[in-house]
Amino acid sequence: MKLNDEIKNIYGIVEVEVEGFFTERYINLCRINNVSVWDIVTKSNGIIIFKMFAKDFKKLRAINRKTKCKSKILKKKGVYFNYFRYRKRRFVIILVALFLVISIISTKFIWKINVTGNSKISDEQVIDVLRNYGVHIGKCVLGINTRDIVKNLRASLEDATWIGVDIDGVTLDVEIVEKTTAQMEAKYQNGDILTSKAGTISKIVAENGTPISNVGDYIEKDRIVIEGKIYTRTNEILDVEAKGSVFVENEYVFSNTYSYKQFNKKYTGKEKYSIGVDINNKEKYINYLDKSLKYDIIKNSSDIKLFGNTISFCSYKFLIYELEEYYLSKEEIMDMAKSDAKNFLYNDILPNCKDAEVLTEDIEVTYEDEEKISLNVIYKINEEVGYFKGR
Repeated sequence: MKLNDEIKNIYGIVEVEVEGFFTERYINLCRINNVSVWDIVTKSNGIIIFKMFAKDFKKLRAINRKTKCKSKILKKKGVYFNYFRYRKRRFVIILVALFLVISIISTKFIWKINVTGNSKISDEQVIDVLRNYGVHIGKCVLGINTRDIVKNLRASLEDATWIGVDIDGVTLDVEIVEKTTAQMEAKYQNGDILTSKAGTISKIVAENGTPISNVGDYIEKDRIVIEGKIYTRTNEILDVEAKGSVFVENEYVFSNTYSYKQFNKKYTGKEKYSIGVDINNKEKYINYLDKSLKYDIIKNSSDIKLFGNTISFCSYKFLIYELEEYYLSKEEIMDMAKSDAKNFLYNDILPNCKDAEVLTEDIEVTYEDEEKISLNVIYKINEEVGYFKGR
């Protein structure tokens, strides 16, 4: 059935038989008087059958008089007629509506508690702990915080190393990972999570213990962020081994001064040679070069030890060069500073950071004149700084 037919059924449809001599005129008058008819079938000479809306059937009386035809209903169907069939059964309708409302409301309550993963800890023990903290069968799920439930269960069930709580429809699922025998026999060490560096806290993940700082706080180095304590509803304080991670945002700055004037070495092609002696790192040339010359030295030596001294006989090759001046633009110096800052970042900063993420890179000019320019390249880095310290 097409969607259009479904919509028509909502209003109620009747199948009508019309008998007379002017059936064609009858159909035309229906259309003139805005009476919708469809599925018109000629049953025999002078008899037609069609479908129409039930609400328009009364309009056929005037058309019957004009055409001297007779009309009668053969079939009725649709919600319109079902309504009239059950309109006196209001009590049944009210009961159905009430049942639907109760069914919807009941899905907002806990009707089953399912505990999994436990062997040493009994289901009754878990249910009793939940009941003590106000969570029980028939409890409305609105306003329930599963994190609070996990925290309370951890405080009460010492043999559990991990607890997960989830609400699935009308079921409260509690998953427990119990301690192994080795863990239960091991000495329990209490302690806190501290910061290895100062910075602005960007994220705190407390797996065990209580955070005493908030995201956005600036915290100094070696300060407690996650305290190894759990506070119960009965104001009881339980010492635990704090577990978790702390991330802070820090700024690292690379500073340098660059000269606009630069020099390139231009080798003249001229070379000079000399020999000398190096005694305990003190060099003595036989031939000295003109001090006004600029040169690079290539040295070859052979060492001998004599009376506790190291004597090197050396040969020298001097590559003479001249300096050519050239000037950098401000954009070239900016690129040079960024390149130097990248080396500083990857060689000096990031190797000393844990789980680091570079958030931003900014460059600022701190001083500038005709000869030189001083720059700062500022990196904002998010890094993990939490470490455990026992008590």
